[in-house]
Amino acid sequence: MTAGRSGSEPATVGLPTISVVTPCLNGASTLSHTLASVRQQGYPAVEHIVVDAASTDGTLEILAAAPGVSYISEVDRGLSDGLNKGIRMSHGDIIGWLNADDLYLPGALDAVARAYQEHPHALWITGPCLIIGARGTEIRRAATAYKNFLLHRYSYRLYLTQNFVSSPATFITRAGLERIGDFDIDLKYSMDYDVWLRLARLADPVIVDQPLAAFRMQEGTLSMSGFQAAFAEHARVARQHGMGHPVAVAVNVAMSRVIVGVYALLARVRKARGAARRSPRAS
Repeated sequence: MTAGRSGSEPATVGLPTISVVTPCLNGASTLSHTLASVRQQGYPAVEHIVVDAASTDGTLEILAAAPGVSYISEVDRGLSDGLNKGIRMSHGDIIGWLNADDLYLPGALDAVARAYQEHPHALWITGPCLIIGARGTEIRRAATAYKNFLLHRYSYRLYLTQNFVSSPATFITRAGLERIGDFDIDLKYSMDYDVWLRLARLADPVIVDQPLAAFRMQEGTLSMSGFQAAFAEHARVARQHGMGHPVAVAVNVAMSRVIVGVYALLARVRKARGAARRSPRAS
């Protein structure tokens, strides 16, 4: 195991402490931007913990040079295992999960802290999240608008129909963690949906109006590689938590199939367009 800079608890009187946990594996191409997005928050009571899964691409060099970041590097059992390790290392009143290719937007941690101060018994806090591409520019605005429409009409039954809560924009309070326990290491794609549903069964989230984070969507990331398996797992998680809501669970299963079909169609269209651009023009 490689470890860097011990995680000392931030001490700022009157402010809730926020721990940001970043699981990472070979994230050198984007990690610097992720670290900077936390550092540039200017929030004085934050600790940033990176749990690296033995990267070999220069990630450790970036971490060693990053100010204000605590990290460990060792082989783990996947994303949930990394998250659980980071949470056990954390000291915060509030814990956020920010992957090594995602970003916090300016003012995000201030907004979360205000929400916590206004709702001190909250178990979880969430808000809107943008989608960005490989170059960091916003993409898929329609998908973001759709998720925000559902988020602002939140109910447990509606949430069972599909996962419209974005992980980079979601924070769990220490009290919430104590109620629901660890992330499930047996889940490959839906560990977030499982945890959010466990929290949702206990209490509705506090919803912040302003966008809090940006989720990076690009070819090769976990969320873009294996939609069919991912949405099958989403539907299974909904069934596990959907006792008493059979219609909502059925909608989830149907929506999962529709979304997989739409993405498969889009992939075929992109492939056809790429082939058309590569083919020589007829003389």
